[in-house]
Amino acid sequence: MRTLNFLPRFAKVSACFFILSALAQAVEAGPRPIGAGAFPVSFTHASAWFANRADADQKVVTLLVYFEGVAGWQDQRTDFKWEVNQSPAKIEMSVGKIEIRINYWSDTDDVEIQGTKYKLSTSNVFLVEGIDRPNPSVRALGIQDLSFSPDDIPSVTLLKRNPGVWAALSGRPAREHFKSQTSNASAEVVAWDTEGLRLLLTEKPEAERKACELFRQAGMKGYAGSQYRLGYCYETGRGVDQSFSTANEWYEKAANQGFVDAQYKLGHSYRVGRGVRIDLATALQWYKKAAENGDREALHNVGWMYATGQGTKADAEEAYCWFLESARHGEPSAQFEVSRRLKDGDGVAKDLTSSLSWLLVLQAQEKTIAPDEWVKVKETLKSVESQLD
Repeated sequence: MRTLNFLPRFAKVSACFFILSALAQAVEAGPRPIGAGAFPVSFTHASAWFANRADADQKVVTLLVYFEGVAGWQDQRTDFKWEVNQSPAKIEMSVGKIEIRINYWSDTDDVEIQGTKYKLSTSNVFLVEGIDRPNPSVRALGIQDLSFSPDDIPSVTLLKRNPGVWAALSGRPAREHFKSQTSNASAEVVAWDTEGLRLLLTEKPEAERKACELFRQAGMKGYAGSQYRLGYCYETGRGVDQSFSTANEWYEKAANQGFVDAQYKLGHSYRVGRGVRIDLATALQWYKKAAENGDREALHNVGWMYATGQGTKADAEEAYCWFLESARHGEPSAQFEVSRRLKDGDGVAKDLTSSLSWLLVLQAQEKTIAPDEWVKVKETLKSVESQLD
């Protein structure tokens, strides 16, 4: 799990993100969804997805759809309805006067987005352009890795780690993506990785073994994405015998090429001793690399390591700087820590007005925060308000 667990963390789910607790078995033709979710990605983009697995170890998404409109289109009243215990599984959203419809038939492998049909076997990520116009267009973005850590927001994490999807949404070249993948990869290598992803998503043992071999072939050619995915296979035991040490070897190959998720994984391995001896200094080093690549959880974890003196000398001022950067990236737990430190003058000059500002940011996210954590927010908010004129 991608958390340090120094202290309880806020639940990282959007106001309209839901995952059912009931599990369902995948049918022969395709994975059967057990839940659905949605999240605003930027001022111009929003997203929605079906999930077919969600537990303490992993979250796997069946398909993910991005929606693009003029700036602020999604900043209206949203109605999010979904139904998965039927065929087709449905997402029916309305954002203001805009209606969004997604249907998925697991038995026939068909996907229908805004009335246009596709096959899940050929693409599991889509972009709807001009969603706020009379005739929006749908673009298929191919087969992508839709497996995530439990706390990840799928649509945001995918953009962080996938230059191709980022380029499709941003309209900028993939080479400008802050976390570039292996350059000069041949079409054959990319095809191995793409087919491996498709096979892995079937969740069938034989297909998973074939997927790992394809990842191995691409990884041996230096393709960072496949190196990371092969590490994931060894970590989880999907398609290969589980081996944390071998997983770390492949993660390190990808991490050395700037693959941010692999950098985070290595940080976690060295912190908890997963497949290696505990080495907090090395854990901090890898977390910093992921943080420098924009990973908000890594930023948060580096803050806690400075706050508690893990792998480094305790430094409250340095800890505050890392928490602040994580908070700016939208990490709720860091936003709370920043507000608390501003209230108490812990590592930063006491500033009740700024503390209140961050608490108001959290207040706007009330529906996404776990009840026990929301109690802390309310108590801190009450304390700050009582001290202000």
